[in-house]
Amino acid sequence: MDLDFLIRRAKESEEKAGCIFMFHGYGSNKEDLFSLEQYLPESQTIISLEAPLKLPFGGFSWFDIDYSDVIENNLDKRYNEINESIENLLNNIDKHIVNENLNKDDITILGFSQGGSICWKLGLDYSSKFRRVIPISSFIHPSYLNNDLDFYRELLIYCSHGTQDEVIPIGLVEDYIKSLIKKNNLIFEKFESGHTITQKNLVNLTNWIEKTKFN
Repeated sequence: MDLDFLIRRAKESEEKAGCIFMFHGYGSNKEDLFSLEQYLPESQTIISLEAPLKLPFGGFSWFDIDYSDVIENNLDKRYNEINESIENLLNNIDKHIVNENLNKDDITILGFSQGGSICWKLGLDYSSKFRRVIPISSFIHPSYLNNDLDFYRELLIYCSHGTQDEVIPIGLVEDYIKSLIKKNNLIFEKFESGHTITQKNLVNLTNWIEKTKFN
């Protein structure tokens, strides 16, 4: 299915533009992360996608989940649902790359919370499609990946988490992220904050995007 989206096209150039695809958190919508577009490079097209599952209390979700899934530190029972969502996302991303005539070698994915978990899954298991991976305040667990963590290597990743995050406690994910650091070009930053993107986090993130721009 085609997902709703918001787009800010890159400033005109002779070169094909790269793109940053955004995946919002549980219960949010495409407008949420799109508000960050003003801070992101004009050389990049920005596309914020909206999750397919409408929630009864408003907002959208990438896959069904309850809080116990996070606290139990396991996404195994959601494996099939997550992979269905991933397949749909890949189809939508491919369509946008063609329709917008984007540089398929300069595709970045950025996700927050549940969208960050989707970002991890896409970035690790479909790494050939994405040059940069940016999961923020998100959940990662080997149970929803296709391989063990030590399988993944040489990936370009920036991730961050609040030390006071009560939605996804940092203790649930820190060891997995540190394991990935060993074989990947991975920056992991912690901020004295809750489940949010702080101003300092945003500054560091945008600086990292600039430092890792496509040559």
